[in-house]
Order: sequence, then structure tokens, then C-alpha cells
Amino acid sequence: MNLSWKGAVYTLLICLFIGLIVWTYFGGHSANAGQLETHAPDQSLGSYPTQYVPVIVEVPGPTPTRPPLATLHLGLQLRWDGEGELYLDGYYWNPGTHLTRTADKQIDADTIRIYGSQWYSPNPFDWQPDNWYCHYNTVTNHAELCSSQSDPAWKWIDYWILPADLALANGQTVMIDGQVFNVSGPHTFLTGYGEEARFWRLSNRDRFLYYYRGDEWKQYVERGDAVLFYDFDGSRIRLFSNVKRTYYYNDKPTSNSVRYEESLTNLDGIKSTASELRLTHSQLETESTPPTFLNSDLTELIKRVDLDSQSFRSRR
Repeated sequence: MNLSWKGAVYTLLICLFIGLIVWTYFGGHSANAGQLETHAPDQSLGSYPTQYVPVIVEVPGPTPTRPPLATLHLGLQLRWDGEGELYLDGYYWNPGTHLTRTADKQIDADTIRIYGSQWYSPNPFDWQPDNWYCHYNTVTNHAELCSSQSDPAWKWIDYWILPADLALANGQTVMIDGQVFNVSGPHTFLTGYGEEARFWRLSNRDRFLYYYRGDEWKQYVERGDAVLFYDFDGSRIRLFSNVKRTYYYNDKPTSNSVRYEESLTNLDGIKSTASELRLTHSQLETESTPPTFLNSDLTELIKRVDLDSQSFRSRR
């Protein structure tokens, strides 16, 4: 009897212990589940709990900045200075050349007027100054309209600014007013301010006719005698030119020649020193042989020299 009572007590205690464990496990999860259901509408955003939603901070946008000016823009100011070397039948002249271009009027959204002025100093032949204007497309860099036309006797004109669609690459060739030019670069030189500048160097691959008015005299540019430097870093403006023309008489070369050399000395009010460009050019070139001269009537000679005043004016 005593053993049966004790067994019943032990059995009851074991059942109570097991029941406590079962209640603790299932009852706690049920309470948590009810708690999640109660707070779910307040603790979620869409399908994500709020504790996982990133904090959104309003950041002010950058201050607007003006886009960079196009190369051809209102107010653009350019100046080239140089000199000529005229060797004609035993005589030598050394006129000074000066040219300015100023963008003084906006014609429409992509067209600008550029006013040009050219004069000589020193001026041994009293050549008259010249003034003109042209309308340029600011996207293509092409002249669309000019106040005057060049003499058709001049067969070639070097660009003072390269067309925007003209691609340059080292070792390749490009066409400059119908003539093939070899391209090298970029080359470098130091400006008058001690800053390094880069440029493309172009030189003519073949001889070409420069001037012919229908008589016995012609002017040719021999291979390699036209050298042009153009800005490498965006503007495409001509920095330097050295062009030598050789006189031909009845299609035979003579020792008479004319050479003009020009350097960009002012760009939007920033002055540069032409001597660095001339020095760079001389370092890239070989010295030419001094010319010998023929004899001819001085009157005809002066007439031919006077024609050379037009070469500078024809460059629009």
C-alpha cells in the first residue's frame, strides 16, 4: 500500500514537470507570435521591417557652372606677328607682318563675326593696310561668308584654325586646303611663362603651286617648305607658320624666293613669346643653303614684290 502511494506521487510530479516544460516552450512562442501580429502594422514599410529601411538624407545639388566657351566665341582676340624674307635677284627685304582677328559680333546661335586687320611694319614698299570680316560657324570652324574674296591667282591658303572635323594623328597625313601634309606630334615647347605647351607639327608632303596669274612667273612651295604648328590641347589655332615660296620662270626654278614666318603672340589677352616657337622650329629643321640670285630689271622686280603683299591678305 505504501509503495503504491509513493509511486503515484512520483508519477504525478514527473507529469507536472513535463507539462511545465511543454507550456514554457509553446506558450512563449505563441506570445511572441501575437506580439509580432500586434506591432506589424506599425513596424514595417511595405514588405520590409522599418529597422532595415535606410535613412534618406536630402543632399543639395551642385552649384551650376557655365560650360566652357567654344574656341570661336564672342570677345575672342588673336594676334600674330612675324616677318618676311624676300630674296629677289640680288636684293633682300625684311618686312614685318602683323595680323589681328577679333570676334566682335554674335550673328546667331552658332555663327560669329570675326573682324580681321593686317598691316606691315617695317613696310619697305608702303603696302596698304587691309581690313575685312568673315562669318564663322562656331561648331565647324568654317568660314561661311566674307566681306571680300581672295584673288584666284593664289592657289593655296593655310588655315589659321583647323576645321573641327579634321582628325590629326602622329604619322598620318591630312589635307590642308587640298594639299597633303604629314603630321607629327605632339611636340612640346616652353612658353614665355615657363609653362609647357603642346602642338602638332604639319609639313607638306609634295611640291604644290602657290601662285599663278597666267604669265611666265609661278610660285611653288617645295616639299617640306610649308611648316605649320597647331595647338594640341583643344583650340586647334595655328601657333606658328613658316612658308617658303620659290619662284619659277617658264616652269624652271630660280633662286628667287619669299618666306613668311608668323607666330601667335596674343590669345584672349594672354601674351606669348614668339622666340620659343622660332627656336623650336629651328631645332626641328635643317639649315637651308643661302640662295644665289639672277639679274633682272628692277622695275619688274618691284612689281613682283608688290604682288607678295597680297599673300598675307588672302588668308581669310
